[in-house]
Amino acid sequence: MDNMRSLVHLTLKDLIHDRWHSLMTIISLAFVVLAYLLLATLSRALFSAGKQTRITNNLVILASDAIDPMDSSLNEEILQIARDIAPDQIQRAFPTLFRHLIIGGRILQVRAVPLDEMSSALALTLVQGSFPSGPRQIVIGEEIARDSSWKIGSTVNIYGTDFKVTGLVRASENNLAALWMTYIEGQKLFGMNRGFQVGYLPLVPSADPEIVRARLQADPHISALYTIYLENTVSNGYSEVNHNLVTMSGIMAVVSLLAITFGIYNSTNLSLTERSHEICLLRLVGFTSAKLHVILFARALLLTFAAYGLGWVVLKVLSFYQNSHAPMGSSEAPLILSQSLTASLVGLALASAFAFLGVLLTTGRIMALNPLTEGD
Repeated sequence: MDNMRSLVHLTLKDLIHDRWHSLMTIISLAFVVLAYLLLATLSRALFSAGKQTRITNNLVILASDAIDPMDSSLNEEILQIARDIAPDQIQRAFPTLFRHLIIGGRILQVRAVPLDEMSSALALTLVQGSFPSGPRQIVIGEEIARDSSWKIGSTVNIYGTDFKVTGLVRASENNLAALWMTYIEGQKLFGMNRGFQVGYLPLVPSADPEIVRARLQADPHISALYTIYLENTVSNGYSEVNHNLVTMSGIMAVVSLLAITFGIYNSTNLSLTERSHEICLLRLVGFTSAKLHVILFARALLLTFAAYGLGWVVLKVLSFYQNSHAPMGSSEAPLILSQSLTASLVGLALASAFAFLGVLLTTGRIMALNPLTEGD
């Protein structure tokens, strides 16, 4: 214990004596640590977002030339054609008005659907309040309520018309929307010159969505102008991209810590060069290369711990600001940055290991410091 205390005391004195060099090393290593922590935190946020995906048994119809659902235009006839093709597998069909609008200074998704379908086919879960029961009423996603000043009873101006918020809802990944209104209110607000944008086809539980989709798409009345999608296709694509981002973020996080090896190597090598005379004296009085490596590793470890602490504090500040003032992701699905204790501890262990590697790389430099030739 006394030897350990003496070692720490000696190392601290050395770092304080060379305080400017030590400070620059800590700051440079802190940037490396911050890069790792940011990537690990982003990876965790993406992983959490990816777990929200839910599989539904719905098909959707869009115009084939529409890139954004808002640009699609359908009529009631196409819904009836779809039902006639597979009457035993399609439970019902209903239209949806879809818009992206600037509301309250942000771009939000607005959907107008039949009231009965909100809690059934679209699986909206009422968190607070009630679904619309009268004119000019809407429900909003709980995420948008959390990020804005809107709450139950608030008035929201949409397309020049004031609507009252009657409830907060939680939607599946497939049906993210900030604002929901009844189809009747949507018709009054947007008009029907463009028809509706999305047709929903809820299937019976025993139906195979892919088989039904292929059957509908093969019909010439549909294939000529329309495209049938599995409702969860977008979510599956999102999940796949999300999984790849999580994997790449994890790899990049670990690789970023490798820079600590070279940072410690440069710092240690510089110290050996500047203090070659003192080190030769230590060798002369009996310090072996192994003992010198212990001192140098203790020095590298203290620098790494200080840099890790500084990087962690900076990350906490950045995360707080990001979550409070400039949240990432969409209003419907924000990415919340939060630190994982496991990732932090793993990062600290890896940083320590890479610091040790940086010290090992100086072995040849230490062996070259021969006390018998240094004075020549």
